[in-house]
Amino acid sequence: MKRQWFPLTLAALVVVIALLWWKPWQTGGEPLQVFGPAADFELEHVDGRQVKLSDFEGKARLVYFFFSYCPDVCPPTTAMLARVQENLKKEGLFGERAVIFSISFDPERDTPERLKEFSGVFGADPAGWLFLRGDEAYIQNLARDGYKIAIIKDSAGNFMHQNYIVLVDPEGQIRKWYNVGDPEASAETVIAEITRDMKRLAS
Repeated sequence: MKRQWFPLTLAALVVVIALLWWKPWQTGGEPLQVFGPAADFELEHVDGRQVKLSDFEGKARLVYFFFSYCPDVCPPTTAMLARVQENLKKEGLFGERAVIFSISFDPERDTPERLKEFSGVFGADPAGWLFLRGDEAYIQNLARDGYKIAIIKDSAGNFMHQNYIVLVDPEGQIRKWYNVGDPEASAETVIAEITRDMKRLAS
């Protein structure tokens, strides 16, 4: 019995040390996957300056492709991001450790003035939530090739697009796509998931 006691104790000690090092309760359970580098970009901020994704290295980032004249999914998704913004503020992470990019792919109609108005409706804080615009073809290619988001413009000038929010870590790696239109997930569930993941990466 004494001979069995030492190896069992040693094995238990190894397990305890491994759990203390891994700390799954701090990462929300399952580890976030790494899907490769997020494409850098240079786009126009509503205040006229040029903004790059790489300007915010060291911060957790959300990237959302949208257009303000969207008749359905973009406004409620932006409202969800506003909730995420408030949650990150409560954690003391917003702006300092975590930022949000909303990128319009409809520059003809989404002028800086229009985007300022649109962002104001949702209480977007420019300290950490940047509304950006740029050349239409450039942004469509960026969305498709850099973030795996499909955007199609129809003959009437409207857009069909995949409604995903992309999570980018402080090192510039894509870690997750949030399917905001998933009928099986409530808005509250998605907001909680995004907030949790941003905290994991920004803390």
